[in-house]
Amino acid sequence: MTVKLKLQATPAQFQLFRATQLSYRDALNHVIRYAFAHGKMSNAVRLQEGTYQEIRTRFHLPSQMACSVPRQVGATYKTLWTKMRQNAHTRQAGWTRKHYKEWDQPPTFVSPTLTYQYGKDYSFKKEQQVSILSLAGRVVLAYSGYDQHVALILKGAEATNPPHPQALPAHPTLEEAYLLFQEEMGQAERAEPFISPKPV
Repeated sequence: MTVKLKLQATPAQFQLFRATQLSYRDALNHVIRYAFAHGKMSNAVRLQEGTYQEIRTRFHLPSQMACSVPRQVGATYKTLWTKMRQNAHTRQAGWTRKHYKEWDQPPTFVSPTLTYQYGKDYSFKKEQQVSILSLAGRVVLAYSGYDQHVALILKGAEATNPPHPQALPAHPTLEEAYLLFQEEMGQAERAEPFISPKPV
């Protein structure tokens, strides 16, 4: 099932996550232009070898995020290669005359969203908290959601995580962020989510 959680962030935390999102998006656009210039490269390993250091120094992303960017770009170009081949086949068969225009220039990532990997970029803590990676390091936030979903998360957190010493503000503001993840068959494995802070 898919679970939606509301994160309780202070104004400073909200701005920090927004900055992290924008840096990640800018890194995606940088790497996809690199891929386009190198034969529309879809090999994530080669993309990481060619862009990792610049992602770290220019966009200031943590190491795990700097590895996620080339993987996401590689997956994007794999999809584009498939669509291009399908278009070539349909044109050759005479089913269409349309040229696959998206192939003529690098795509652009517009949405300020960000892919997180469970256990590396975010993890759940006791006391209904989640630790999330940002440009400034880990940030611990309170979250809320449907009672049965929260109960499942807390059960897993108690089994795998010690309590985190960082205290939350006594009165969190209403700035919101959303964390999406999946729970398969009641197991602890979660798909890669994204966090998208919602401006006031």
